[in-house]
Amino acid sequence: MIGFLKLDRLAAARGDGLHPRLLELIEQRALTVEGDPNVVELHTVRDCAFTQAGPGPTPARPAFLPGNVIDFTPRRQAAAVAQKKTSNS
Repeated sequence: MIGFLKLDRLAAARGDGLHPRLLELIEQRALTVEGDPNVVELHTVRDCAFTQAGPGPTPARPAFLPGNVIDFTPRRQAAAVAQKKTSNS
């Protein structure tokens, strides 16, 4: 975050930069992070930058699917199509 503020100062010296309100919000956040020992930047603590904070967005599929639901995974697709053809007959 500090690097971002330095970049803004460089741009401001050339007549460009962030909107004053956005700059104020970023500076307030930087002061909060630097001033409070209980606030920790996550990227400095965790191994990877992307960490999921909860269960997977797609739940596990049940073993049984109702008759009107077709599972399109390659190993089941052929069986589902064959079953649908026999049920339509």
